[in-house]
Amino acid sequence: MKVQEGDVLVCQCDQCDVELTVTKACQQGSCDECMDINVSCCGVPMQKKPT
Repeated sequence: MKVQEGDVLVCQCDQCDVELTVTKACQQGSCDECMDINVSCCGVPMQKKPT
């Protein structure tokens, strides 16, 4: 999924809520190609937290 800095990715696993906040540090350029990520939690794809 395409993410932006500040997005929060969430999942629920074994009665736990897991959240990841997207940050980036680019030495040059915008890191656009790096912002298409796949991440899972307990084998289930994480989702963007609704704003």
